[in-house]
Amino acid sequence: MIYLLLVIATLATSFISGVLSMAGGLILMGVFGFFLSVPAAMVLHGVAQAFSNGSRIWLHREHIRIKVLFPYAMGAMLVLAGFVSLAFVPDKALMFILIGIFPFLALVMPKQLHLDIEQPAIAFTCGLLVTGAQMLAGASGPLLDVFYVGSRLSRFEVLATKAVTQTFGHVIKLGYYAFFLTASSELPALIFPAVIAAAITGNWLGKLVVEHLHDDQFRRYGRYTIMVVGAVYIGRGVSDMLA
Repeated sequence: MIYLLLVIATLATSFISGVLSMAGGLILMGVFGFFLSVPAAMVLHGVAQAFSNGSRIWLHREHIRIKVLFPYAMGAMLVLAGFVSLAFVPDKALMFILIGIFPFLALVMPKQLHLDIEQPAIAFTCGLLVTGAQMLAGASGPLLDVFYVGSRLSRFEVLATKAVTQTFGHVIKLGYYAFFLTASSELPALIFPAVIAAAITGNWLGKLVVEHLHDDQFRRYGRYTIMVVGAVYIGRGVSDMLA
């Protein structure tokens, strides 16, 4: 029953991400964290989100901004090297608190920063911070969104370019945490094709909806959604820490 719930959650959150290009991965990481160990949640979330974002790459491939990708990847690989050298795994309390905090970052970021992901130095910094967040909390969408505030990308360019960078980060996370799973992992083999199919289906359904949204609706709905979810996860993390 738990695994069925995880598959349904993957379908629902992939649909949310397909529409808003945010919130879905954040919600899904929290759901997985409720039921699985940190390494297992990270691996399953990495699989689901790699295929979820990967399918968005194909659906919106003509809108990808290539110039962002190389400096972003350099920052991401530097973070991976650091984690490999430390062999660090966060506990659940830290994971939930970080997931919950990320949605509120956009509210405290100085407006004059004008972060633009199309600038190479900004893209590199984004790769460092966002990949670090993915490795610690599993999801980093709200933090990634901060780097698009100053850009002039359309909603389709945001969807496509974020999908590429997020897929890369989730593959890194998946590969890293797979080494911490034992042979008696709580993840049965059939859960992987199930969440992959759910992720792809959710994105396809989301594409049908996003074409009917205006850019202002697209950003406003996503911002409200992740703030509510963030507050819930902060509460869960604090509760775990005090338990």
